[in-house]
Amino acid sequence: MTSESETCELSVVVASADGTATLRECLAALEAACRGIDAEIIVVDASGAEAAAAACEEFPGVRRSVLPQGSLVPILWGAGLREARGRVVAFTIAQCVVDEGWARAMLEGIRSGAAGVGGRLDLRKGSPATVRATFYLRYSAWLAAPRGVVREIAGDNAAYDRQALDAAQDRLTAGFWEVDVHARFRQLGRQLLLHPGATARFGGDLTLGSMASLRFAHGKHSGAFRVEQGIRARWQMVVGAPLVPAVLFVRVARRVARVPAHWPGFLSAIGAFLVLATAWAAGEAIGGLTAPPKLREALRAA
Repeated sequence: MTSESETCELSVVVASADGTATLRECLAALEAACRGIDAEIIVVDASGAEAAAAACEEFPGVRRSVLPQGSLVPILWGAGLREARGRVVAFTIAQCVVDEGWARAMLEGIRSGAAGVGGRLDLRKGSPATVRATFYLRYSAWLAAPRGVVREIAGDNAAYDRQALDAAQDRLTAGFWEVDVHARFRQLGRQLLLHPGATARFGGDLTLGSMASLRFAHGKHSGAFRVEQGIRARWQMVVGAPLVPAVLFVRVARRVARVPAHWPGFLSAIGAFLVLATAWAAGEAIGGLTAPPKLREALRAA
């Protein structure tokens, strides 16, 4: 670990927004993965839980900062990024537990010239239905993802070259929203890479109500972003909203079908999946309908 005035090789920003059941395991795994590397671990906590503070205190090298309860994960990542001193900055969440070779795999990918490196995500055994539904809705694209250059990586398990992030600074005014930043990278001709050695496993104690609220909030941002970028018209976001849960279900089912071991876990979480998909669709529609013409200027002024 480094002193506060130094730069370091790797900064890891952990967003702790809700559910602290796996935070201690998350930090223990990160410390093991970063052993022998000039690294720092920053927890940005908006859980409002004493357990989060207690977990961080077990790891003297971990820095913790607190944001208001209810802050979304991209806002927490943005706050951590401002504190980070690493030449490479990685992002994850309290519900993810990384493999031992994770940090070195991320650094290897950045050294190869990529602006950002992601890893495969898997589901922790014994996860309840809401956690399984959240996992398949958010991460099914990375269940069996191949190694190499890709269009997107999951921000919950990703690392970025700091100079590349600085070049995309105009996309970081309202936190770190990875889809927004990735779009800027593509404009700049930079590549994203998926590394098979950077696996993280998702778990936790999430409730259906809290996750539906988060999916709605993230969907609202997505809808506003799509309208602002000209990807969709407002009327398309609203008219298409009733179809979105079915479209998401079919898309995810096809991905899960390529990994047969996950099929039972997905089928047994269909109810929770549809609730979360509906929350996302409703958020997108409202975000698209209510977004001002110049969303980014509005966000800067907020």
